[in-house]
Amino acid sequence: MPPAPTITSAKQTFVAAQTNLLSQPIAPSRAWRASNDASEHALPNRPVEDAVASLNRTIQQHCRRVYAPQASRHVAEQINNVYSRDTERRMENPDDAEGGIGRELDLVDESAIETLPAAWPLDKDADAYPMEATRYAETVRQLTDLNQQRKDLRQRVGRLRSLEKAVESFRTTDGVGVQENLVTRDGPVEKELEKMRFLLARVAGRVSELSNVRTTQEAGGVELNALTEARKKHIEEFLADGRVFPS
Repeated sequence: MPPAPTITSAKQTFVAAQTNLLSQPIAPSRAWRASNDASEHALPNRPVEDAVASLNRTIQQHCRRVYAPQASRHVAEQINNVYSRDTERRMENPDDAEGGIGRELDLVDESAIETLPAAWPLDKDADAYPMEATRYAETVRQLTDLNQQRKDLRQRVGRLRSLEKAVESFRTTDGVGVQENLVTRDGPVEKELEKMRFLLARVAGRVSELSNVRTTQEAGGVELNALTEARKKHIEEFLADGRVFPS
């Protein structure tokens, strides 16, 4: 989709169209040819054609020198600057009798939309053309709403780009993404939790066995040293058990 034309490009296109009209070759009209043919002292066709061809070459050379693309661009920029200064003057003084909204105002630019008055600045024009004044107010309201929507979309795009940049470090080398690092069904986290559940059950069983041994020994009046040795032995066996702590 081509970009929206700017004020300067629109003026340059207009100037180029006008200079193209001026550079068109000329030719004698049918009325002049008929009058020349009917005259007793008619001019010969060959000299007439040579003179017309010479004049057309002069016109082409003049247009190439005077109406070059660089010159047309310069003229378009000058016209745009004149209109811009006049628009700024009228916007600063809305009560001016010559005030109003210039046609050259770029209604795509955010700052230009924000400077538009909500109602037509000249009361006399609003009273003379109420339908046009109402349509202007509705148009300004629509432009303001669309301008705000565009700002919101730009902010949303900025937030999404920031979020994408923040999660970029979690992306895997194979490009799958970060989904495999999340808790999913039958995922690595669930498998590790299942292993931990079995490990806790074994630990709880061994702790229960140690508690039962201690209770039995205390009931039989076993000496304290023997009980301590038994507890150390059970703990060492528990730590050395390969089923509990696989290498």
